[in-house]
Amino acid sequence: MKTRFLFILVLLSMMACNQDKPATSSSFEINIRLNRDPQRVHPVFSPSSIGREVFQYIFLPLADFHPEDLKLHPILIEQVPQSEAATDSTNVFEMNIREEASWSDGTPITAEDYAFTIKTVLHPLCKATGWKPYFEFFKEVTLDSDKPKNLKVYIDNKYMLARELAVTINLLPRHIYDPENLLANYSISEINKNNPSLQDSIHVKLFNLINNSANQKTDMVQCGPYKMTSYENEQYIILERQDSYWGNKIKGNPFLENNPQKLIFRIVPDELTAINMAKENKLDLLTLSTSNTYLELKDDESISANWSFQAPQLIRHYYIALNNKQGLLEDVNLRRALAHLADVDDYMQNIDGGLGIRTIGHFHPSRQYYNNELEPVPYDVEKAKNILSETGWEDNNNDGVREKKIGNTTIDLELDILITGSQLSKNMALLLQESAKQAGVRITLTQKSTALMRKENISSFNYDMVMLSAGQDEAPDDPYSKWHSDNAVPGGGNFMGYVNPESDKLIEQIRKSTNDDERKPFYLALQNAMYKDQPAIFLYCPLKKMMIHKRLSGLATTKRPGYLANTFTLTD
Repeated sequence: MKTRFLFILVLLSMMACNQDKPATSSSFEINIRLNRDPQRVHPVFSPSSIGREVFQYIFLPLADFHPEDLKLHPILIEQVPQSEAATDSTNVFEMNIREEASWSDGTPITAEDYAFTIKTVLHPLCKATGWKPYFEFFKEVTLDSDKPKNLKVYIDNKYMLARELAVTINLLPRHIYDPENLLANYSISEINKNNPSLQDSIHVKLFNLINNSANQKTDMVQCGPYKMTSYENEQYIILERQDSYWGNKIKGNPFLENNPQKLIFRIVPDELTAINMAKENKLDLLTLSTSNTYLELKDDESISANWSFQAPQLIRHYYIALNNKQGLLEDVNLRRALAHLADVDDYMQNIDGGLGIRTIGHFHPSRQYYNNELEPVPYDVEKAKNILSETGWEDNNNDGVREKKIGNTTIDLELDILITGSQLSKNMALLLQESAKQAGVRITLTQKSTALMRKENISSFNYDMVMLSAGQDEAPDDPYSKWHSDNAVPGGGNFMGYVNPESDKLIEQIRKSTNDDERKPFYLALQNAMYKDQPAIFLYCPLKKMMIHKRLSGLATTKRPGYLANTFTLTD
């Protein structure tokens, strides 16, 4: 199935003069709901989806996918480079950083910042673990002493996303973190070889500073159109427009705009509370997780008179993470049985108002390499019962819960599922619990914040199941970080502990393929392998359900998180 992404222009009408005054002050402010506290707001050290809603206005990559056509668009650089063959094994990308581009303290952004960022992430003491599997493809960065904003980047030509990797990274200010330019003494190859001197006390001191910067909030030196001026945990985050911002000199670039004076992110986990705040004009933009609520509000004329309702299709999916590494769910047959106990069509239609599409796996159905030959796992309690019985799980004591003798111990078929405060995740988990009960599986719900889950459970494989969502970028999928066995380690991206040598080989072939046609058969084969293994219960791809106050004129986009608040203007 091919789905063409739509760009939605939301031109919002003038409000009637007798309407309540929306939340604002004498300056142009936008109040935006976040459904949880990001905890850390840093694209290098904490590139989370909820953090992105904030850090996209504070930090900037060299280029990004334009919200209208989803093509790479230059931001810090003058133009997006094309690759040229440097050697038989590397491609080179030559880039010029904009002359105007500067850090928030006035220091020019230079090629040194780029080289410093690559070396920093690759350094063995750096804790930017999410980026390390990608940065290993950097071979070298060369600078021009006569032109400090010019650079050449050498990347392994076997990596599928070499161009995207070269230009979509966010930079770290070298003059702040490494004023003595210590890392300039090392080449990338020396850092990759883990030169023994990288463990010296001077490096330990340097990286204590760098790693701790992940927790910085209002004192960050950055290059985006906004600066963070206030962060009250679990309450709000305030961004204010940069005075005399260098990006104002460049017209027509949506990433550099800063129309509102302030962007105020209000952290409101409870959806009903957020809706009431919207009705009281304390919010201007909010995302809803519950489609039925979204549709009810949309149909309420007293609400829709003041609010626009937008639902772009993001590259995102809901799934239930299963612990493949330890515990009962190491057994693929048990994972398959559980997949048949999830009535996904019911979840999507009756809980989420039908605003979504089924998916058989990690890749979005809109991708050209999505495997349409595979059918979504059907809801079938009898099938689940048969699988469980065939693998030795029986309810011999008639207590409603199956058991099995493993070694010298009889184990009850009891599992725990972690959920967030989201009503959607709770409702789906409750329905799964009820279906599982019919098959003799006892599921217990445990509610935790996402941050606490990751700290206490996910990062250490200390869980059975977790209700989660995942978003992807517009570039082709690189499944290495999430699904390769290299990353099935504590704190790694493969936190489900999925290990399959066949899948590993296919992932490696995907990464080494240089064009879409060459990659497609490996993508299809990988989906086949994962479909058999059921490392997770893949649910569906939801629409982004947004309410935007009609005092605002702006853009809703398929690019996550679905909007660019910095481009919004007030209606006349």
